[in-house]
Amino acid sequence: MGLPKASLLAQIQLPNFENPQSIFDLLNFRVSEFMGLSGSLVTRICENEYGITREEWQFVAMLAELNAMSPSDLAARTTVDRSQASKTLRALMGKGLVERQSVPGDGRKAVVLLTPAGRDLYAVVFPRVVQVHHEVLQDVSPEVRLILANSLIAIHARALALAQRLKPEGAAGRRLGGSRAHWKNAPKPQPGG
Repeated sequence: MGLPKASLLAQIQLPNFENPQSIFDLLNFRVSEFMGLSGSLVTRICENEYGITREEWQFVAMLAELNAMSPSDLAARTTVDRSQASKTLRALMGKGLVERQSVPGDGRKAVVLLTPAGRDLYAVVFPRVVQVHHEVLQDVSPEVRLILANSLIAIHARALALAQRLKPEGAAGRRLGGSRAHWKNAPKPQPGG
């Protein structure tokens, strides 16, 4: 990801969340832009210095905090679908950072957990990610950080409820051509209509 030019940073204006007039006033766009920028710093640390993806790092960090859990429970804690979670876990197992253990008494069930190498990686990378976290928040007062934290909890809960309520009846189906195939058959917007 390329970084924005300093001249573009100077043009950032306060978004109008109450009455959005453009894409720049939408929360999802602002969060996505922030994640692209801030997340790229973490991605560089993970990929360039340790040879893992940001998604792999997310799984390592979650397993360090949550301990052993089923792959489907781990996927449910993220926005990653189960097939992508499975792919990520296979990559982590191939790197010797995660291991899979059968659940005693039920050979069909398994949990995944960090290996000693995975715990060592976490111990080295987490402080670096915390450093990025602190540097991103350095201009925000402790009081505003608390408001932000509470706001994120409320917004996240609302987004989860909204996602359940507005869940689409059918996905575009990537195996069937995805949004491209759906676009061909969808009614097209009419100018001025």
